[in-house]
Amino acid sequence: MFKPNTRWLALLLVTQPLAAEVVIAPLFQNGGVLQREKPVPVWGHASASKKVTVAFGGQTKTTTADAAGRWQVALDSMPASAESRTLSVTEDGSPSLKIKDILVGEVWLGSGQSNMEFKVGQTRKEDQDIAATGPVPLMRLFQVPKTLSNVRQDSVPASWTAATPETAKDFSAVAYFFGKQLTEELKVPVGMIHSSWGGSRIEPWWAEEGLEGIDELAQMHKDRLAKSPGFPEYDQPYRKYVSAIRDWADAAGKALDSGNKAPEMPAAPEVLKLGSGAETGTYQAMIHPLAPYALRGFLWYQGESNNGEGMLYTAKMKALIAGWRKSFGAPEAPFLFVQLAPYNYGDNRTFDIPCIWWAQQETLKVPHTGMAVINDIGNVKNIHPTNKGEVARRLALWALADTYGKTDIVKSGPLFSKYKVTDAGLAIGFDHIGGGLTTRDGKPPTLFEIAGSDEVYQPADAKISADGKSILLTSASVPKPDRARFAWSQLAEPNLMNKEGLPAGAFNTHWPVDPTLGHKISGGKPFKSSNPNTHGWDTGLTDGNWTDFAPSCYATDETPNFPKTATVDLGSSQTIKTIVYGTPNVGSTKTVAVSISEDGEKFTEVGRTEFPMKKATKAKASFEPAKARFIRATFVDTYPQQDNYDRNFGFLSEIEAYAP
Repeated sequence: MFKPNTRWLALLLVTQPLAAEVVIAPLFQNGGVLQREKPVPVWGHASASKKVTVAFGGQTKTTTADAAGRWQVALDSMPASAESRTLSVTEDGSPSLKIKDILVGEVWLGSGQSNMEFKVGQTRKEDQDIAATGPVPLMRLFQVPKTLSNVRQDSVPASWTAATPETAKDFSAVAYFFGKQLTEELKVPVGMIHSSWGGSRIEPWWAEEGLEGIDELAQMHKDRLAKSPGFPEYDQPYRKYVSAIRDWADAAGKALDSGNKAPEMPAAPEVLKLGSGAETGTYQAMIHPLAPYALRGFLWYQGESNNGEGMLYTAKMKALIAGWRKSFGAPEAPFLFVQLAPYNYGDNRTFDIPCIWWAQQETLKVPHTGMAVINDIGNVKNIHPTNKGEVARRLALWALADTYGKTDIVKSGPLFSKYKVTDAGLAIGFDHIGGGLTTRDGKPPTLFEIAGSDEVYQPADAKISADGKSILLTSASVPKPDRARFAWSQLAEPNLMNKEGLPAGAFNTHWPVDPTLGHKISGGKPFKSSNPNTHGWDTGLTDGNWTDFAPSCYATDETPNFPKTATVDLGSSQTIKTIVYGTPNVGSTKTVAVSISEDGEKFTEVGRTEFPMKKATKAKASFEPAKARFIRATFVDTYPQQDNYDRNFGFLSEIEAYAP
């Protein structure tokens, strides 16, 4: 699909012998680390059709550069080695290029936003003191500089350095301490690559191939390809644009020569917005040049800039993971990430971060992933916790247990797995209880809440079971509890942990899916609007996120033509018993009706709600189970204009259909 860019930065050319024609990819530099126990791709650029020979550790591999000068070989799997050796690359008829002091061991790539970028020199004193004690002889560091491009690049101006107190100061603290622990535990060389950008969203880090097959991102994927240079969906219209420009230039010249006004210039195809906080640019310039370097896995610490997206972040994480694994040719590479710490994002965002916490936990369903929970070592007044050594240690626990087979390690704190309504109260079960549940202060577990069907939550009394495997929740204020939530606030710093000292993760038994409603069948399903919005809001109706902003919130256009409709296609006729729908706290939407149909022509109304003004509200339409393929929301009328949005926009945060 993608046509690679073959330009190489001049820096690589001037740092290698001038007599050599061959150029090698950026990570193959003096002092580097090659991945052990896996085939090692080695690639670069040479004179077209020239023979290229790569030699290392007793292996010799030969290939021929293609017509564009590209070449690639693969070294056979090698055991770890701390012996300093030389990798040579030779183009026929030219002197060899010698890459010296190469070790073989473990290679990891760390990325994300500011908490991954956070330097050793910025951490708490205890961490800085550890890094200052001396060099880590078997560890090497590779720092990718910040740069952007909307076209995939092949090189970065960076080099390997030894891990010394001096070089560590400006290196990612999480990556440094993770690598240091691996070196000490595994007794093999470790290469840590760091490539992150403070404030970045997840989208600019995507390889577009990762979005394939993710229903919630299907439309976004289509739109992105049409705006991404190097992909046919963009390049074909661009060729037509170039042709149109030629025709326009001729016509403009003739018009001007005749004393007439030149015709308007054709508009160029739109490209994705470039920027670390925008849509594209960091993958192309800061990750793609590194691929397909052989490595063991990835570290990821990001999400603050995507906070508020709820379960959509799970889909976006799936896209990131799939894309990087494809780029590096490592479909089972471990992908370890950090769950965000508690932080005060604002009075009106109390539940935003709990939702993204759960979205992060749901990402654990992707094979070969791991998550470090850090709700006990954050700072609600500082979005950048300084205890990065402990963050790294918790990531390393996942790596040591899952990747390196250390069977005596408890890798995670308690994570919610199940609940049961009993006569005595609500019983909560967990995975990863280790030696048993306990609290870090010796007091009863805090920040549990329970509610009945009225969804009015009250603080719960929490008691750890005698065997340390579960918790029983009760409240005199809730006589018939059927749901619970834990640490469900942006400021939550609970005391529950396992006896290994690892904290429990937040959960809500009835979010994002209320199990009392049945099985949700509408997630990610396509829909069609009778009056499509042209301002970026014609999305999000079935993405699972109850928000008040695009692209997760849906809106019609602003024409005064009512009624307006949005029709969801489930793909086939299914049994439905409940539809949940709701408006955000923006706009002037008043009355919305919901209907179902098997053929898309004849609709039967099953619910109608007059929503309150300027208040995010959900409505539920329950009815006898019925067969339907199509679900339609009809915007009937509006209030007088309530805010900056034209009153004629019809807003819906979400529409959800449930089967029995």
